[in-house]
Amino acid sequence: MCCECCGETQRKSWVFGIGSVFAVLGILLVVLWPNLADNLVESGLKLEPGTDTYDSWLEAPIPIYLKFYMFNWTNPQDIRNPNIKPHFNEMGPYVFLEKHKKENYTFFDNATVAYYERRTWFFDEKQSNGTLNDMITAAHAITATVADEMRHSKKIVKKIVNFMMNHEGGTLYTTKPLHEWIFDGYQDDLTDFLNLFNTSKIHIPYKRFGWLADRNGSLEYDGLFTIHTGTDDISNMGRLTHWNGRGETGFYKLPCGIVNGTTGDLFPPKMNIRDEITIFATDACRFMNLRPQGTLEMYGLTATRWVGTEETLDSGENYPNQACFCDPRMEECPKTGVVECKECRDKAPIYSSFPHFYLADKSYLNAVSGLKPDKAKHEFVMAVEPTTGVPVQVHGRIQINMMLEPDDDYDIYRGIQKVLMPMFWFDQYAQLSPELASRAKLAINLSDYGVYFGIACIVFGGLFLVTGIALTLTKRWVRRPVDDEDMLTN
Repeated sequence: MCCECCGETQRKSWVFGIGSVFAVLGILLVVLWPNLADNLVESGLKLEPGTDTYDSWLEAPIPIYLKFYMFNWTNPQDIRNPNIKPHFNEMGPYVFLEKHKKENYTFFDNATVAYYERRTWFFDEKQSNGTLNDMITAAHAITATVADEMRHSKKIVKKIVNFMMNHEGGTLYTTKPLHEWIFDGYQDDLTDFLNLFNTSKIHIPYKRFGWLADRNGSLEYDGLFTIHTGTDDISNMGRLTHWNGRGETGFYKLPCGIVNGTTGDLFPPKMNIRDEITIFATDACRFMNLRPQGTLEMYGLTATRWVGTEETLDSGENYPNQACFCDPRMEECPKTGVVECKECRDKAPIYSSFPHFYLADKSYLNAVSGLKPDKAKHEFVMAVEPTTGVPVQVHGRIQINMMLEPDDDYDIYRGIQKVLMPMFWFDQYAQLSPELASRAKLAINLSDYGVYFGIACIVFGGLFLVTGIALTLTKRWVRRPVDDEDMLTN
């Protein structure tokens, strides 16, 4: 179109029209885009087929590592000497690549989904400090379980149990290669006898003992989870409603036995960074509350760090609201920082804590030697970007311990020290990739991008309108011949 051929009216129409269009478009973007952008982001974050969240939920898009640190008991022969503490050397880490895959999932009309999760581990020799054949000495778990289960039985029954343990493979400690301690399990004479004996008084539900025996590649070991998808209310996304079809675990009195929190891989957007978050730990059959503490900067994202505190693993000593985590049948509840897991772990005298008894009562650390708690190495941390609910970095650190108690009715345990023996600790580690971090930043900034573009449109449109007004006031819409003559003569 030739502007020289346009009349004054046409020129005004073009200038004021373009200015008005851009100004109105800019105002609409500034006013309406934030809500529209939030709705777009929320739609993509909901757990339903076709969303990025759904794809990431089905199979973890980033590598997850499980790092094992084993405690090698170096002086078991001195356990009856009260002047010598049990000493432990930490061995590892032994690193396994962990694969997660959701299977047998069913979506329901009430905005929930039930599923199983298959977890598979592969040894990563390059990242490990040691081999699968490293020999580890530790307390004998089966003997300790039998002794603990029968501790309050009648004298005659305990005499029979004592005879059995003395002649059928009972022992205070054992030395096995790492791969048998963790996934493969080891053949054990006492286990074989108890399976053959088949008594309801002493229940041993496995053929070989290993801390994660029968778990590698298992579909049903961790149980059936039911969680909210967020399709009806995004603030509920990822919240666990049932575990194995029940709303309570059955291992603790209510309210401690309630199925609560998330499984740790899904969080709702727009999290309140001043509130605690709750994680449901299947290994302990209970929930854990994490408290916000500081931030983590990574790949241009600012994540809030939620950490384990003195309250997380307290059983009522310092936080009365958690007293229901202590079994009332116990002679005494664990001191702060240690929780009892007997019912959850096949009635073995198993207790969990943070690694190296970090944040636990000093009596546990003082009873042994070789451990040194360090916040940087042993803190339980979940760093989550609160706007999107995307986990940025996770260090799920828990230590497994076993109680050894003296009992004069058992030859193996007569005269020993009462000690909570550290067996191993693990760090389940994952970190967001740069690619996923970029997508999270886009979701966070999408609203601002639209507003900035709207402001640019307003400015651009405003320039056209101001120009039009100026030309109108100066009556310069059409260049007159006299103006050209004046320019030539001047």
